[in-house]
Amino acid sequence: MAHGLLARIKGILLSPSTEWPLIAAEPTTAGSIYLGYVLPLVAIGVVATLLGTTLIGVTVPFIGTVRTGIIAAVLTAVLQFVFAFVIVWLISWLVDVLAPTFGGQRDSLRALKVTAYSYTPAWVAGIFHLIPMLGILAFVAGLYGLYLLYLGLPVLMRCPQDKSIGYTIVTVLCAIVMAVVIGVLSACAIGGLGFLGLGAMGKLSSHSDGAADTAVAAGVLSSMFGGKSDADRARVSDAIGKLGRMGEEAERAEKAARASGASDPGAAAGSAVDMNTALNAVGQIMTGGKDVQPVDFHRLKDLLPETIGGLRRIEASGQSGEAMGIKGSSATARYGDGANASIQVEITDLGSLSGLAGLAAKFDPSMEKETDTGYERTTKINGQLVHERYDRRARSGEVSVILNNRFSVTVNGSSVDAGVLTGALKELDVGKLATMTAAK
Repeated sequence: MAHGLLARIKGILLSPSTEWPLIAAEPTTAGSIYLGYVLPLVAIGVVATLLGTTLIGVTVPFIGTVRTGIIAAVLTAVLQFVFAFVIVWLISWLVDVLAPTFGGQRDSLRALKVTAYSYTPAWVAGIFHLIPMLGILAFVAGLYGLYLLYLGLPVLMRCPQDKSIGYTIVTVLCAIVMAVVIGVLSACAIGGLGFLGLGAMGKLSSHSDGAADTAVAAGVLSSMFGGKSDADRARVSDAIGKLGRMGEEAERAEKAARASGASDPGAAAGSAVDMNTALNAVGQIMTGGKDVQPVDFHRLKDLLPETIGGLRRIEASGQSGEAMGIKGSSATARYGDGANASIQVEITDLGSLSGLAGLAAKFDPSMEKETDTGYERTTKINGQLVHERYDRRARSGEVSVILNNRFSVTVNGSSVDAGVLTGALKELDVGKLATMTAAK
């Protein structure tokens, strides 16, 4: 992009009246907008939501804190990521189609510009999703995007100033309907991900200048998720290329089906997509291109002692796996006193997702809440992200820590004092984890 990412964000948020003319005159491509701007900004909210729902969780009355399982969270993140591109493309198409109605001039590239840059406050504020209870702030920030759209339409789509309000209102109302429809689709089978998401990628690919835009996106995403080497960036670039090519294949299949008079061209497009390849490509992007080999779960099990917090180990288990190119392993042990007191300890090697933990630590998602019966807080202790939750009435709670931005260690307890939970965490020989890492 001709304008730096941070400079563009600052300009559109703080001085939109002067930034819109610069955007209108700026020579660029649809591909560079999608890959160099939309993609990294959408990633902020997607990653924040994934971390917030899995590490911090949402407090539900009468139930407590609920956290989403990592597999479900990753699949949700993929859907959010892909449908964000779909929505941007659909709204930009709508802005372009409506232009003559409000005295403007049709221009698909300018429509994409005004759509993408108007979303800036909503995407940047997506970082609030790191703490789910602050998610509403992202919505409030998104309202500023309506004002940006109002200012940008006359400049980009060349409509009269007095018709900009009507243009904005109609666009927003139609966008709300689109968002509802997209929301329904996203709740359907994962199979819908391939056609809708990759179709949008195909659209942007057809307007992109190719390798240069992909290289920019690969560099931004790789560094965002912790990838540092040229090999990491190459893997991200390869994943983006795969998505783009599958999008083109889906689009060609759809056009061929329409030309032959097929009753369901969408099905033809969907059948042209290899879902395993698509999901693995998205997973590769979300890991920043890193090829991390998780610690064998047997070694993690060896860190679980026979007794902890004065309770004897009842059972222990371990597992490892890979989904969407994302690898990880974990070991769990349950302890009890034969009566009511129980403790469960889980050690997880985040593996490929270690870059996400590093990103969370950079944003320092501190929070603290206290009630008459308990407390909950997230802090950084000695550089490590620590989360504590305890209910004095039920004498139950949890203490978890992210070590070296890679290992998650969680202690859950029932019918035990808060000091027992923190003491149990200290009893674990977590120092050995630092010597177990093995990354390519």
